[in-house]
Amino acid sequence: MQKTLMIMEVSQKQAYIFASQKLQQNALRSAQINYVTSEEFFLSAAPEIYHPENMVYAGGGHTVLQFDDSQQAQQFAARVTKTAMMRFPGIEMFVRKIPYNHAKTPRENLCELTRQLEEKKARRAGAFFHQAFGVETLDPVDFSPRQKNSVAECSVGIIMPEPPQGAEFASDFSELAQTQGDNFLAVVHVDGNAMGNRVNSIYQSAQNDWDLCCSSLRAFSESIQKDFEAAFQEMLQQVQQAFPQQKLLPVRPVILAGDDVCFVTTGSIGLEAARIFLQQLAQKVNDQDKKPYAACAGIALVHTKFPFYQAYELAEELCSNAKKFGASLDASKRICAMDWHIAFGQLKNDLAQIREDYATEDGGRLELRPVTVVIPPECAKQPQELDLRSYAFFRDLCLRVKSGAVRSKVKALRNAFKQGELESTFFLQDKQIHDFLYCGVDAEYAEPDKQQTKFEQIIRHGDTFEKSAFRSIQGERRCIFFDAIEMVDHFEKLGE
Repeated sequence: MQKTLMIMEVSQKQAYIFASQKLQQNALRSAQINYVTSEEFFLSAAPEIYHPENMVYAGGGHTVLQFDDSQQAQQFAARVTKTAMMRFPGIEMFVRKIPYNHAKTPRENLCELTRQLEEKKARRAGAFFHQAFGVETLDPVDFSPRQKNSVAECSVGIIMPEPPQGAEFASDFSELAQTQGDNFLAVVHVDGNAMGNRVNSIYQSAQNDWDLCCSSLRAFSESIQKDFEAAFQEMLQQVQQAFPQQKLLPVRPVILAGDDVCFVTTGSIGLEAARIFLQQLAQKVNDQDKKPYAACAGIALVHTKFPFYQAYELAEELCSNAKKFGASLDASKRICAMDWHIAFGQLKNDLAQIREDYATEDGGRLELRPVTVVIPPECAKQPQELDLRSYAFFRDLCLRVKSGAVRSKVKALRNAFKQGELESTFFLQDKQIHDFLYCGVDAEYAEPDKQQTKFEQIIRHGDTFEKSAFRSIQGERRCIFFDAIEMVDHFEKLGE
């Protein structure tokens, strides 16, 4: 007998999750994907074939298993895929198996298994999915064949995230929006940093020891799931504390799959919920490699009627942009960062086109984002100018703008900023608006240690507080106020 490795993956995950226009169904479909590649489902679908020792690890959107021979693996795949297709029409699964090559390292075997799966997916060959025959009753929401079983029956064995005690999750977008009377929703996507590098470190530590490699990967993946879920629950608790009189939470989880997380909130708390999640996560350490986590977030703020799938795609792109920004500051990718966009009208094709509108007429930039959220102490000290590209600065400035100058005049500043620094200077000659510049100074030196350092520089070297609307940051002139002004009506703080 020759040991056989197998990888199982649900393909077209996003298409399956977001096929429904109902928030509760989106969350359920995400949980179904996790379930059909879990040990619980394998024990249910193939109890006489599957044993716990068959599991190598589950993570990264797929599950890897090992069997004594190819025939046993084939029988297992047939049972599992058939059961999945029957219970959850619309799910598309890919399976690939290879013989274990003892002449290669565990890493080389697992990389070859993944490579062959990706090759199979690229050909779109051999996928398992339930094909409609044209005679079924169709679901009125997503037009898929309607399941004979009830939702409760189809959910047997599926573990859904639980709200804090005494609270409930919203079941649809309108219900979620009504919790705060907000016309905007925030779609938040979070993704872990440098997870591939950490897996490579596990491979290097295991070298040729297959059993050690399996146990290490399994422990690493299980800890990721546990810690990301814990960070989410801790964020929920803070949200609940902020709205103690509300039974219906202004947050709803959609995807909690390892380091891949998506949740939806009312628009006004989207940035704060993402901030809390990243801060809570950064305090945790993986049980296997004993290293802390870092992640980045993208937040798309859209109207309640906006297509959810498009908002999620934008949130993914924003998250990717935040990752690039964080990596540019720290090659080890230990910085947590976030990026966001608020869609007041129709979206353009991609983030690059969206950000074209944030260029000033004189070649500067309106936005500071992406911004850093958590910079670990072990990271190299960043230039002082980058303090302005931090969430702490944005948050403090946004709160000052909300409680400061005449709102109508502050909003009119947006047009002046768009025209560039010269036009902004003329506009800021208005006394009420000129005093608004102090909001930037106060936010920049909100921390006592920064105040003390600046005062020492003023006394010793004759420095002054810079009260300009534009600053030079990383070789570009950027407006330090625009992000806060744009969000002034769509931001509510959580906690202190």
